Amino acid sequence: MRIRATVTAACLAAVLAVSGCAPAGDRYGLAADTDRGSGDVELTACAVDDQLHWPAATVRITNHSATTSNYVVQIAFLDGAGRQVTEGVAAASSLAPAQDTLQQAQGTADPKGPVSCRVVDIARYATP
Repeated sequence: MRIRATVTAACLAAVLAVSGCAPAGDRYGLAADTDRGSGDVELTACAVDDQLHWPAATVRITNHSATTSNYVVQIAFLDGAGRQVTEGVAAASSLAPAQDTLQQAQGTADPKGPVSCRVVDIARYATP
């Protein structure tokens, strides 16, 4: 299970390194859609891993735009009291119009009980 956590952390670092930093209006240094893909993301699962004790969320990303796009989806994991315990990121690249994919966002903290998940931010930008 530690391998999965290491791979998840490495993938997150790669996504952040590729996306870079920019102001919120142009978060990834590329022209983002004005609706930011809000209708393109569906939370399909949210649970705490029995062995790792970290929360994970599965999201279905469907490209409803007319161009091949990349997505970065930020998920917040909340404890029973509604407090944020940790965050995770799911990403998809080069998703063709009408194509969908299931991606996982992994948290990195033990919530000490059940969690709920909430989509915090969605960035969709056309593939260069």
